[in-house]
Amino acid sequence: MNSKTCNIVKDWIVFSVLLLILQSCSLFNRNICKKLKTDSDFFRSNSEATSSNTQLAQEKALLIAKKNIIIEIDNYLIEKFNYKDFLVDSEYENKITITRKAVLNEISIVCNKNKNHKENFKNYVAIEISKKIIDEIADENMKRKK
Repeated sequence: MNSKTCNIVKDWIVFSVLLLILQSCSLFNRNICKKLKTDSDFFRSNSEATSSNTQLAQEKALLIAKKNIIIEIDNYLIEKFNYKDFLVDSEYENKITITRKAVLNEISIVCNKNKNHKENFKNYVAIEISKKIIDEIADENMKRKK
């Protein structure tokens, strides 16, 4: 092997090693709870948050995930109990609020990972609730008389 070929091989090896290092860093810092998605049986949400305090990172990530999942649940409830219910029931809005709070209490954390990221903590979280539980809670609360 001549010196020019040797240099090309060395450069290629150095480049490959650097590429592997960079790739492993991006794999290390990805949201590992992201694979969990809403399906026909469950509403799911995931998020991540960073803080210098691990507990605060966990709380922030959970709050963001709950905010995201409640949007899906609200849309589901509005579809389930349409505007006709709203027109005939003066307590409709109050019942939806009570239902939303009850549903949020039934949410389960299905993935929760902490990572030390530079001088901060990064928390990844995924939550879920079954549509069956939502239906039971909603049916109970929406049919309740004042």
